Amino acid sequence: MTGFYTRWAIMVGGLLILGMMTFQQYQHDLSTTSLATLMNSPGTSEPVRIQGMVKSGTLSGETDQGQATFELVDGPTTLAVVYAGPPLENIRELKTMVFIGQLDADTKIFKAKDTALINNFGFVTAAYLLTVLSMCWALFAMSQRVMVLFKEIKDEKLYEPEIDPLAK
Repeated sequence: MTGFYTRWAIMVGGLLILGMMTFQQYQHDLSTTSLATLMNSPGTSEPVRIQGMVKSGTLSGETDQGQATFELVDGPTTLAVVYAGPPLENIRELKTMVFIGQLDADTKIFKAKDTALINNFGFVTAAYLLTVLSMCWALFAMSQRVMVLFKEIKDEKLYEPEIDPLAK
């Protein structure tokens, strides 16, 4: 029985380590910073990811050449953005986008160098978590039933000598 619980402890420990590594990768590579948080934080030298909607009437420049200026809106916060990077084929007003770049602390202008996909992983994470947890529960329940069945078979008398009625 000890091996049974050791096996499950190793599996749960492995899943916890995998979950922590996934969360770290998400925070480092996929999470976005809100405009209000970016505006109130001190300037950093490393690129950040921001998400917001391109404000109507502010988009100007050569988007097919990779040069554009516009304002990004996130709730009540507005931030001026200067984009210089790969050509933007999908930028338009009133569209929510994710931009990667740096905030110029002096002018409060965000200098974007690239775009990224909008990360909406909440429902995907919940679906994977629900699936993994239900599979673990089913596997645990099945292994418990196998252990009970094995114990019953072991306790049962499998061989009984034949009683010969003529032997008397």
